[in-house]
Amino acid sequence: MKIDKNLPLLVFRCVALGLGLAVLTLLGMEKMEVKEAVYLLAMAVTCLAACSLGENSKEHKERE
Repeated sequence: MKIDKNLPLLVFRCVALGLGLAVLTLLGMEKMEVKEAVYLLAMAVTCLAACSLGENSKEHKERE
């Protein structure tokens, strides 16, 4: 079975999107405090940063 090399980048994007939507939803329902929301949003930004590093890597650019 062949695994796509871009799959980890897609996973990081999906995790970041899910975290962002979860924060938005839970804050709207008043089920989460701001301190917890900041923590989850920091995790989402970290996922996006990892994705960006993967896209800008030398190896990734050579494959395209």
